[in-house]
Amino acid sequence: MIPVYDRVHPLRKPKGFEPVVQRWSVGFPNKCQAMCVSFYGVQGPERGTVYRSQFFDWLRRTQDLSSAPTVVDHAAFSDANGLYTHIAALYWIDTEQRDGWTANPHVGDWWNSAARLDEGVGYFKESLTIPLERQETLYWQDYPAGLSRSPEVAVYPTPYCGYYGAMRDRLPLAAVDPLLSELAALPARSRVSGQGARWRVSTPNNLAVIRSAAFWGRCDPGQTEDYLRDLRAPLEHGMAYLRDNPTDTGCCTLRFQQTCDAAGAPFLETHALGYFLSLDHLENWAERHPSHDAIFSAAIARYRKYGSANQLRTWHEVFVLPKEGQVMEYINCAAGTGLLGYFDTVKL
Repeated sequence: MIPVYDRVHPLRKPKGFEPVVQRWSVGFPNKCQAMCVSFYGVQGPERGTVYRSQFFDWLRRTQDLSSAPTVVDHAAFSDANGLYTHIAALYWIDTEQRDGWTANPHVGDWWNSAARLDEGVGYFKESLTIPLERQETLYWQDYPAGLSRSPEVAVYPTPYCGYYGAMRDRLPLAAVDPLLSELAALPARSRVSGQGARWRVSTPNNLAVIRSAAFWGRCDPGQTEDYLRDLRAPLEHGMAYLRDNPTDTGCCTLRFQQTCDAAGAPFLETHALGYFLSLDHLENWAERHPSHDAIFSAAIARYRKYGSANQLRTWHEVFVLPKEGQVMEYINCAAGTGLLGYFDTVKL
């Protein structure tokens, strides 16, 4: 159950504000205390090497376990090293079920095998445990995506959408906690290469994670053209700015990915997966940088132009992580992969 707090920090929603379009957020079963999402990835010098790896057969076999995740989705991109990378996002709303899956020999024996260091590809997992008061989500009711695809959750119309500050207003813990980083600034990244080794990264308190997507698969030709001409270009520009300016933005890593199936066949959706030093760093970019203003302005202009006939579907999920419960492992990975080289990095 999501805790309800007596608000200390005032809502940022303007008095009398009505959103241009209604958006929806996830509601959890009363028994639920935390949700889990794990990003499992494989990287290689080219696409064929990645899809010939053992990763996909292993992942497919683990989906038959009783503790298997309730949702699995896939994405792919080429990283700053030019390595083709495929990432599977796995969701649970039960930490015991996630822990049981992770501990199952069919999962753990393969992942922990020394053979992972000698296959010509790199593997990583970024396994997140998120207390419910530290998450917020935003979807369209008619387009289930991410966590909202789970049969174990419901969605409800949120009153907090369509204005700067709505993200923080949707985070329950933000009512009483500013969710600041324990670090004054993003530390310099060391050139740790995971090649031939396993590394684990310990993240600081209140690291913020965002998944943010745009799906144009239901758009008619005219709305598709509008999206690709007016919104896609500022979106790509904003993602490139975050990816290339970690010191200025506090964005540790930004993956701008093509949503796809397990074999890499693309869907008409892209999404970003970003890690920020804090929610404040994410908000600072969203509220103050021209690259996000261009995205936000183009999106609002689109909603006003099409109104209820708008066919584009966007969604996002934001998690503000406690220090405890996060597992970031990189096996045979290139320097600069994910969070490798940031914070406390130890060889396993």
